Formats: sequence, structure tokens, C-alpha cells
Amino acid sequence: MTSASQAAYQALRDYLNSLLSPTHPDQALVEVPAALRPSLEAFMRGKTEYQDEAGRRMIYAHDLAAWASDLIHGAGLATPLPLATVDVAALRAATWRQAA
Repeated sequence: MTSASQAAYQALRDYLNSLLSPTHPDQALVEVPAALRPSLEAFMRGKTEYQDEAGRRMIYAHDLAAWASDLIHGAGLATPLPLATVDVAALRAATWRQAA
């Protein structure tokens, strides 16, 4: 694994692990990194979402945690995500936003 691939893999793991935090808040779908949105949308079929006051689709924190757990420990992504296409900076920024 190249150093760039290793950095992308670690950023992806850090982001998904951050979703498992018991203090993680509900999150707007548009705040989920673009590369992961299709997977989350597929996971959310049949589950409850709501809209915030700005009209954004919001995902409950417990559903985000279940999705992250499934990706980490379960089925993984339905389609491969080439690590070379992962925006490491965007994943890190999303992880830091959640920690704040």
C-alpha cells in the first residue's frame, strides 16, 4: 500500500470511527463526504430521516453509527471505493467537524 493509500484508508477509518461516538449529533446528508453518500443513501432506504429548518435531509446519529459499524465490521461498501479517489482533506475536515 502506498503512503497516499495508507493516508486515505486511515482518514476513512477515522471518519467512520468518529460516527460511532456516543456524543455524535444528527448530521445533514450533504455533510457526509461525497464518496460515501451513495452507500449511506442505500443504507437509509426505509429508515426515518427528517429535514432541518434549512430543508436539508438529516440523518439520526444512531443510524449514522449503525451505518459506520456495518462498513467497518460488516458488509463494507457495496461498490469498491478506490483509495486514490478519496479526498483525504475532506474526510479529515468532516471528522474534525464532528469532534467539535
